[in-house]
Amino acid sequence: MSGSNVLRPTALPRGAYLASTLVARSDAGRTYLAIILFYLLLVPPQFNVTLGDVYLSPFRIFLIVGSLYLVFAGLRKELRWTVPDFFIGLGTLWIWLASYMNSGSVGTALVMGGSHTVDIGLAYFTARVGVRTPNDLRRFLVLCAPGAAFMGAMVLAEAISHQLIVQRIAGLLTGQPYPTRRDVRLGFMRGMASFPHPILAGIFLGSLLPLYWFSGLRGWPKYLGMVSSVFGVFSMSSAAMLALVVGGALSIYDWLTERIKNLTWQIFLTFSAILYIAVELTSNTGFYGLLIRYASLDTATAYNRVLIWEFGTDNIAQHPFFGIGYSDWDRPDWMHSGSFDHFWLIMALRFGIPETVFLLGATLIALVMIAVRSRSLAFHDGRLLRGVTISLAVFALGVNSVSLWMAPLVWYFMLLGLTVSLGSMRVPSAQRRRVPMPATRRTSAPPLM
Repeated sequence: MSGSNVLRPTALPRGAYLASTLVARSDAGRTYLAIILFYLLLVPPQFNVTLGDVYLSPFRIFLIVGSLYLVFAGLRKELRWTVPDFFIGLGTLWIWLASYMNSGSVGTALVMGGSHTVDIGLAYFTARVGVRTPNDLRRFLVLCAPGAAFMGAMVLAEAISHQLIVQRIAGLLTGQPYPTRRDVRLGFMRGMASFPHPILAGIFLGSLLPLYWFSGLRGWPKYLGMVSSVFGVFSMSSAAMLALVVGGALSIYDWLTERIKNLTWQIFLTFSAILYIAVELTSNTGFYGLLIRYASLDTATAYNRVLIWEFGTDNIAQHPFFGIGYSDWDRPDWMHSGSFDHFWLIMALRFGIPETVFLLGATLIALVMIAVRSRSLAFHDGRLLRGVTISLAVFALGVNSVSLWMAPLVWYFMLLGLTVSLGSMRVPSAQRRRVPMPATRRTSAPPLM
């Protein structure tokens, strides 16, 4: 199968495919930046190096070197600046300020601010520059499918064999330590492949399902990507399972909206808002407590996450502006674990409420942007954008029970960056229509907003 056939959306005629392409042809070179970064995220942590207090992974080295390209791209005015861009910029600057204010040390601020600038800011803008059109994203997905499939297969193999494979081999090659703890759930070991924790492997792979499902790709890349995402279940993580179930359900709902007249995303969003308000008003634990209680595989873990919310918010209330940095948070003595499984909450705990406002605000605005843009594109391109919307929304929901760090943190902000790029791309007025589909389908894709 030729590369052009793989990239052409399924069932889309050649003329319609060309009509859906933006006037400016995709620059494949810049997309390879994002592709290389994706593969570097899959390198086991045993290949990381430490220079003093600085933890350098292959993807961090690549991002630091690649920042020169980002500067030139900005000077050439290749990016169309948006509100999320400024929010991400403010978020990274706030980490520098908060790190100094809560530690009183310039050195600490340099280390903490610098590492988060790379993992959040540079990762975000690398995706912004590298993926700007639907065909850029399709090229990205095709070339990343083998890497995703390998990680998914390793998670499955580790779960079945009850043996670490990827990090054990990496440890033997580098002489660096590798995890020895083996958690078993439902008869399977929690596979983690090259990721720091099984839950991170699961949510990383789970975020890929809507991207490949809605990609419109032909042949093996689509199915390889989808299968690798499903293998994330074998991390035996409730967050991964939630991502797959919710992502799959939303994907099926979108499929139904294409076939059932008057079934729209407005109806779904309205019903969801009413349900959320009803749960908040009638439940003793609120929506978050209810979600954690019924979406966790382990009752002890669910209870611990409720406690994290309770005592974590107390800590944040005491340090609302600059947080506590990486200091230990206050909690009862009988809570022996310092684990803090809530990304949005831990960013507020470490760097203050403004940090979470900036990052969560960028995410919400990006979701609105891409949902609106999906209305003005050809059928398959609009459908692809809805897949990105679902992927980012499910990821943002899933991190309510996950603390992101290293590769999955970078992937989240890569996904956010490409979402903003696709949501803000210019579409010539002549192309602001949907390509008619075969008579067996609706002639236009329903909007999200």
